[in-house]
Amino acid sequence: MVGYQRNDSLTHSQKFAVGCFTGILTRLITQPVDIIKLRTQLQKRRHLKHLNMFEMSRKILREEGFRAFFHGHNIGQVHSILSVCTQFFIYELTSKQVVNSNIDQKHIPKLLFFCGIIAGCCSGTVALPLEVIRVRQMIAKEQYKGLLNGAKAVYKAGGILAFYEGLSASLIQYGPAVGLSFSVFRFMQPLLLRKMAHRRDCTDALTTEYKPSHVVVASMIAGSTAGFVSKTATYPLDLVKRRLQIGTHKVDERFATSTSRNLVRCKNFFTCIENIVKREGFRGLFQGWLVTVLKSQLTSIVAFTTYECLCYVVREFNKTVV
Repeated sequence: MVGYQRNDSLTHSQKFAVGCFTGILTRLITQPVDIIKLRTQLQKRRHLKHLNMFEMSRKILREEGFRAFFHGHNIGQVHSILSVCTQFFIYELTSKQVVNSNIDQKHIPKLLFFCGIIAGCCSGTVALPLEVIRVRQMIAKEQYKGLLNGAKAVYKAGGILAFYEGLSASLIQYGPAVGLSFSVFRFMQPLLLRKMAHRRDCTDALTTEYKPSHVVVASMIAGSTAGFVSKTATYPLDLVKRRLQIGTHKVDERFATSTSRNLVRCKNFFTCIENIVKREGFRGLFQGWLVTVLKSQLTSIVAFTTYECLCYVVREFNKTVV
């Protein structure tokens, strides 16, 4: 189970290494879906008519080729390692303080939720400059090609503050999203493990004998649910964040494809929400919701399952060493 647990044989450095590998694998698997999600979120609504995520995929494949689904992947890997490591590591440290405190047990779930918010805010802040470059690469790779060229292009377009476009939305959205994700996972995984192991006294993965298959299945189901709940609850903020992140982006017609034109940009958080509702209606706040939720579920499944399985393997290794 994610977060700090008493009597866990894993050290902080081991969990940090597990988090790094988890970030690499998660980005590799989810990158193509992320491209489709981003293009869908940033298109003007009238240009999305009759264009679902499968048609968007075919359009990208036909116009830009298969490699287009991995635009921004190299930066995305660095971003994913920073983001995932920070999330799990900060959550580990903060949850340790909560678990080892003398606080009434009934308040623990609420405090662990706030631990997730803190982890999400730290993760979002640390990785945001890379995320801004990556998002623009995913729209127009040639215009923001490479880390250094991408950074120069972003700086040229909006100065140093351009690297923190969408910070307000990122903190408001990502903090609660991570808090919900960890809370839902911490609630569901032990519940599923209890059912699978037929043990009423199983409170987490460390307190009972269980099969590796139980860890995989429980983590996948709990991760999928966590991804759905967290992303659905905070989706409008995610949409606003993406549109803020391309606020200073200027389309270069030499590199622009049909799916990287007609983009909606925002420069102010509240104005962005107001304009979406005014021009696109309330449904506009959920543009691209389906593909985003599918991507979030896939990300959560891969991240939580990989993290839990690797932690299981390292714990078994620690037993043999001892």
